[in-house]
Amino acid sequence: MTTKKQIKQLLEAVASRHDDLIVRGPFIVLAPLQHVLRSISIDRSWNADYPRFYWHIGHAFNPTGSLQGLCPDIFWLPKEGPRFWSDSGFTEAVVETLERRILPMLRRVRSIEDMFRVEGEPRSYEYDNWLNHYEPYQIHMHAAFGRFDEAAVVYEKIKDWHLMMKNGRQPEFKYASQLGALVAAQDREAVVSLLHDWEEDFARRKDLLPIYERTPFPLELQP
Repeated sequence: MTTKKQIKQLLEAVASRHDDLIVRGPFIVLAPLQHVLRSISIDRSWNADYPRFYWHIGHAFNPTGSLQGLCPDIFWLPKEGPRFWSDSGFTEAVVETLERRILPMLRRVRSIEDMFRVEGEPRSYEYDNWLNHYEPYQIHMHAAFGRFDEAAVVYEKIKDWHLMMKNGRQPEFKYASQLGALVAAQDREAVVSLLHDWEEDFARRKDLLPIYERTPFPLELQP
């Protein structure tokens, strides 16, 4: 139970009902992909008959980003209904939950600003922590919004950290320092170009070019 085949069949059953959904591995991804990645995934649990369901939101201009967004945020099927693969009506219960609760919430998150006001399902402390306090993402967000002074403060704090790091977070701090250096130099054109390059690379790496739409960052819309 909870095999790749089961997950694929269930996700495809959901995606077939909506024009703005595509399946990529164990994920459903919402279209269009602009600056924000929105997805849903199914995973195994301790019980082979009992899958776990997650929603994900993240920024597509993250050079090390994945379809998992900032983090997995779990959601549950209703307690009074089927919750196991072997239960009668399980697929229907999943479809109803996604269509009634999860997809409407994700569809409301279209802009970078919307990432800070996700509503409809409880978002975790982990989501808020990554979004608001993780230094590389702070630099990404401040740069995208054109808040160069705020980005520069974070950059000055972490600009050399990647030179001493030997863990999996090292690339994230290295890329953040690359962006931070452009911000500190007040090079708006280079910042915009790098953010778009990161975003398009993300769409390419994750096979999302068919739903990717290049759109201006808030920075570009400022006088």
